[in-house]
Amino acid sequence: MGPRVNGRASEGSLRIRALVAEAILSLLALAGLLLAPGPAMAQASPCGINPRDWCPAPAGDPCGRYRNVAECRADERCYGMPYQGESVVACIVDERGFASNCPTVGCTSTPPPARRR
Repeated sequence: MGPRVNGRASEGSLRIRALVAEAILSLLALAGLLLAPGPAMAQASPCGINPRDWCPAPAGDPCGRYRNVAECRADERCYGMPYQGESVVACIVDERGFASNCPTVGCTSTPPPARRR
């Protein structure tokens, strides 16, 4: 307790108590915001943005069984999922979705969109 004047807490100690109570409430509110799932936390980053990603094919896609580029490229029915992240230069993608200068991040039986000429 702080010093007392006429049996009452001094004005300075009352201010300190009020500041401590305000700090505790602020910290609790901040902790609640950090722990509550929000839109940014609920949504993971889309697959294919990280060069180390290997994105899943849609459910039931026969090419989804392949877990690397070599297996995917070996099956003529399959197409590569091109990297969607940032790159210093544009990715050079062939007609099957495999890039010569960017990573392939998945395998699918869905052909890539037609390239612009």
